[in-house]
Amino acid sequence: MEYLTLSNLEVSVIGLGTLRAFDVTEEADLAPRRQIIDNLLAEDINFIDSAAAYGAAEGRRDKFYLATKVRIEGKEAGENQIAQSFQNFNTDYIALLQVHNMIDVQTHLPTLERLKDEGKVGLIGVTAMVNEAYDGVMDLMRTGRIDTVQIPYNVVQREVEERLLPLAEELGIGVMVMEPLKKGRYVKELKGTPDLTPLKELGVETWAQALLAWVVADPRVSITIPATSRPERITENALAGNLKPMPQELRDYVREETVRLL
Repeated sequence: MEYLTLSNLEVSVIGLGTLRAFDVTEEADLAPRRQIIDNLLAEDINFIDSAAAYGAAEGRRDKFYLATKVRIEGKEAGENQIAQSFQNFNTDYIALLQVHNMIDVQTHLPTLERLKDEGKVGLIGVTAMVNEAYDGVMDLMRTGRIDTVQIPYNVVQREVEERLLPLAEELGIGVMVMEPLKKGRYVKELKGTPDLTPLKELGVETWAQALLAWVVADPRVSITIPATSRPERITENALAGNLKPMPQELRDYVREETVRLL
């Protein structure tokens, strides 16, 4: 597994997102999630992204960098949600705390900065899911108050290439990529079978691996966090973090093949 720097953390280039996939409480549903955690350890994946708003997704896991989010308006409500995250994780330290979708970000930043000063939070970040939010994200990046940004980036959704990714590189801000497969759409909803032949030399075995390898081949990206509820997907996804870097001509091929089949 390749590791890159996310601000000051050495993280596996493939991590785990937990939106919906881990918001379960029934024992029959918990068993495969435990297997997912075992598979993450086996594949040397060391980063899990969660949020209080994801319900039961939060839970303490040793040997991982744990990231979570505050997603609510108001100072007191934000402090309560953050406190709940510490309780859910059963920990006194969270590696990365993010303001989700920039919700009431100016209210929450002083709280996060205080927790960072107290040594309870390692890094401060923000997430944004829509193009309209990127100007505000970039303004905040320029203030020096955040360490990471989390944004969607994939073979079709490439708006961040123009300004946000170059700015992150310039300022040394870590980039986390969500939705590298567009919630699985670019694997499950293609109108045909992609031709993997040109990718065989890299060791790519599935189109999901091709899409993940496409993302992490961008040198401005530190980590991508595909979500899954299927333990076997961890092993499949992890291979993308073990491949040789995808050259630009193959990145172009993966993008064109995906667009052709959508």
